[in-house]
Amino acid sequence: MRLVQVAPILFGTFVALACGSSGDESKVLNGGSAANGNINTGSTGNSAGSGTINTGNGASTGNSGGAGSVDEGSACTTTSADGEPTPVDLYFMVDITGSMNCPVPDGGVVCDMPNGPPASGDSRWTVVSAALKAFIADPANQTLGVGMRFFPVGGNNTGGPGGNNTVCNANSYAMPNVEIGPLSTTSAPLTTAINMQMPGGTTPTVPSLTAALDHATAWAKANPTHRVAVVYATDGQPNGCGNSNTVQQAAAVALKAALGTPSIPTYVLGVGPSLDNLNTIAENGGTKAAFLVDTSGNAASQLSAALASIRSTTALDCTYTVPAPPKGQTLDPSKVNITYTSSAGTVTNVLQDPPGTSCDAGSGWQYSADGKTINLCGKACNDVKADKNGKLQVLFGCTTQVGNPPK
Repeated sequence: MRLVQVAPILFGTFVALACGSSGDESKVLNGGSAANGNINTGSTGNSAGSGTINTGNGASTGNSGGAGSVDEGSACTTTSADGEPTPVDLYFMVDITGSMNCPVPDGGVVCDMPNGPPASGDSRWTVVSAALKAFIADPANQTLGVGMRFFPVGGNNTGGPGGNNTVCNANSYAMPNVEIGPLSTTSAPLTTAINMQMPGGTTPTVPSLTAALDHATAWAKANPTHRVAVVYATDGQPNGCGNSNTVQQAAAVALKAALGTPSIPTYVLGVGPSLDNLNTIAENGGTKAAFLVDTSGNAASQLSAALASIRSTTALDCTYTVPAPPKGQTLDPSKVNITYTSSAGTVTNVLQDPPGTSCDAGSGWQYSADGKTINLCGKACNDVKADKNGKLQVLFGCTTQVGNPPK
């Protein structure tokens, strides 16, 4: 699968609307008229059609996300506040176990090399490291924050049931090799760190994933306006470190982080054969399924597509911070509306998806679970990402327009 590069979106002005009295249905606003639920916030003499919002850009094409209406008893005046796209940070925990020396394509031969020599041609590590370096260098990713840690630490992690040796201790992975930061500043140290790795040892899945999620959680708490996720890249099942180092335990760790405050999702990138049960970790981590790379085929191409998809599914260009309302006003989440103005000046009302609609099935916008961000879904997200000069406006103060349920 080939994924198209997505250009950054210019986030427009958030517009806060303070509603007047319900009896003031024909109040004149900036020379226009507002009656029967029609709102004019733009040029003199223009009026919007029933149930629509005219933002004064000269072209309104109706609704995106299904039919809806505004509060017919409200007339609104405008104040404005700037808003910004939500910054996205990815923390990579990357497998450098001995089996990363296995060849690709593998020709269907089972390979497990905890301490074996590298393949004479391409190995899992050569294709993974090349894909990571290409991701880091891609101009489309330069607004991302990225940090990285590798596992295991030196030596063979054959710890006993207690898992008390260094390799099996989550504290061994507490500090990143490269701290999270914008790729504009971290790309060089990340590339250097990748080039320094020498695969060896077996797979301390639970300790390394636990450390990654703990670090990402701490980072998110220290950077509350950021959206933070873990990308866990591995080529094998848990191995060594006793009976508690299992996929089921790793899935429990991922679930706890996904349900925590802040919520930290886990993306799983599996490279190698017979890794289907890694889907359990991704599902519990809130990302539905692992990205599994078939090493009997073109692993390099699959890896690049998987990394691009991970970038896309973090909603980099479709997640916006809900700004604070103007001084003296209180945000009412049931009185929020969104318009999108294309670079050609076409204005579209983006309707809120009905309650209970998943973002995958939606076509409008939704609040995040914590109510701090607005997520564009389906067609609305695709339209915004496709137009780098488009502008989004969030209108506060009038009853939210809700679309029809998906068919």
